[in-house]
Amino acid sequence: MRKKGFIEAAISQPITVAVATLLAVFAGILAVTLVPVRMTPEISSVVISITTHWESASSEEIESDVIEEQEKVLGEITGLVSLTSTSATGQGSIRMEFETGTDIVSAEASVLQKLNEVPGYPDGVLQPRVEPVDTESVDYIAWIGFASSDPHFPAETLYDLMERRIRPRFERIEGISKVGISGAVQSELHIIIDTEAMALRGITYAALRQAITSANANFSGGRLADGKKDIRIRATGRFDSPESIKQMVISRNETGNVLLGDLAEVKTAYKKPTSWVRARGIRMPFFNFQLARGANLLQTMDALQAEVAELNAPGGLLDQSARDLGLDGSLELVQTYDSTTYVEDAIDLVKNNILIGGILATLTLLFFLRSLRTVGIIAIAIPVSVIASMIVLVALGRSINIISLAGLAFAVGMVVDNAIVVIENIYRHLEFKKTPMQAALDGTKEVAGAVIASTMTTLVVFAPILLIQETAGQLFRDIALAIMISVGLSMIVSLTLIPTAAARYLKPPNTDGEASAFDRVFGGRFFRFIGIPFHPLIWLFRNLPQIVGKSVGWIIGKPMHRIAVVILFLLFTVLGVKILLPPLDYLPSGNRNVLLGLLFPPPGYNLDQLSDIGERLEDRVRPAWEATEDKFAIEVKNRGGEKPGNEDNRYLVPATPGAEP
Repeated sequence: MRKKGFIEAAISQPITVAVATLLAVFAGILAVTLVPVRMTPEISSVVISITTHWESASSEEIESDVIEEQEKVLGEITGLVSLTSTSATGQGSIRMEFETGTDIVSAEASVLQKLNEVPGYPDGVLQPRVEPVDTESVDYIAWIGFASSDPHFPAETLYDLMERRIRPRFERIEGISKVGISGAVQSELHIIIDTEAMALRGITYAALRQAITSANANFSGGRLADGKKDIRIRATGRFDSPESIKQMVISRNETGNVLLGDLAEVKTAYKKPTSWVRARGIRMPFFNFQLARGANLLQTMDALQAEVAELNAPGGLLDQSARDLGLDGSLELVQTYDSTTYVEDAIDLVKNNILIGGILATLTLLFFLRSLRTVGIIAIAIPVSVIASMIVLVALGRSINIISLAGLAFAVGMVVDNAIVVIENIYRHLEFKKTPMQAALDGTKEVAGAVIASTMTTLVVFAPILLIQETAGQLFRDIALAIMISVGLSMIVSLTLIPTAAARYLKPPNTDGEASAFDRVFGGRFFRFIGIPFHPLIWLFRNLPQIVGKSVGWIIGKPMHRIAVVILFLLFTVLGVKILLPPLDYLPSGNRNVLLGLLFPPPGYNLDQLSDIGERLEDRVRPAWEATEDKFAIEVKNRGGEKPGNEDNRYLVPATPGAEP
């Protein structure tokens, strides 16, 4: 018994092919719901950042006593490409970039091991924080302001509430990797010394410091056996309130105990702020959020917004905290930046382009092939190839992003190429008076080798991108995968589904002069009337084969014609590239509907001066936010009531100094 080839097997078993096609489409639709959605593909970082805090230290002290000591030991790590450092007041940071392909986990372990070799740090220097991320390219997915509607209460003093009660709830959200706090000040105890009282009692600053440090600690006294039980003995001395600090014994003399309350005033206060954040002219602290690797941006944002709504709900944590603080108003969390807005708009735009591209490709085929049945069979290749490609993308751990969707948009016009070659050859065999079944088999077998070869050339062109380990290769890997998968699946569709459908639905060409289905549909008065403006184009379509044939005959007729055409095309190519080549850039600029301005003040400006500069800038842009709806409840209170109508006081400003607005 003769063994059937896969093409013949597909044509002879149409139900199997139809079921397999439906399963692939349904699995692709399911994969779309499971694949993570992001703005751009995930890029493996080869950068490690080290941040060291030393409160109140100058940038010179940070550099000489911390950064230089760390650089001495970190420069010996294998695979290090570059090491840069930045020193600022109270903080120093080091950025280490490693060779492409370096195992970032092993590199992080090496960095931690080398940091342990630093001889020592001055008192007050905190433990260095090592993170396998590039702090220069951190992209936050959301900013949420924490505001109070009480105009007399500074919300930036709520650091303890943000750190201990709210931040843990945000960190538990699936998909959130890091929650940062900006613009808040921490609470602390201030001990204000009375120098005269210290001098009268003969107590020095060193003795006072030593007494406070020694007393503010808990000590373990071991275990004491008590029958069947062991009793843990522990001496508690750590301060828990300003009153306990006042009762601390500093020294003893002939007059009795000298308490800290006799020498100083103890009160609760706040650290001196080192930064500030303002929103819509109001100073307040903010939360910022980073997306975890492999997380779905849209699902994570939905969970984050649900958590914010729960915190803001009546009787929730913020409502209870406002009552505990005795505020004349409420506390609220308001999201001021949402990255999913741009992501959803960008993805919707690419999806629409895919849909419109598919429709335009089908219409183009319709006018060139002039056969409804033929175009209907070819059009199957577009949705099947694009949707089924999602299965492979999910299996490879990729995400839906504008890069992968752009690859699918490019592939829409490419996936029909193989189908056109196959269906046209099948139609040619139908003209030889063969049955549709035999024409589908012979026509597909005849061009199968060419279809496979043309597909392999496309795959080979994009394959090198998959081997590039640098950032550019990782960024464009999704576009290469999307095109390769779609085109590869289109080859399978063109060699199985297309001949199977053609064997059932294609008919031999009419030889008795009867009008085809295309002519019956588009040859009516209505289409003839609306097609009057397109008559020149229709004439071109009908006469294109003759025009092309005559042109080719003229070109190849004489050697001088051939040489002239080659030179002419070469000149057009060189001049076209020189004139039309767009500016080179790493990535095209997108439109996020966000204006970002960076102001670099002179070195040494204090926080008050920076705040004054910020307020002056706010006065210029204030009409822009006042033309929109209020976001914070404090805005209504500061204004003294609801906004009077929709007054718009915005005005044009020049794009550059001296230019016309």
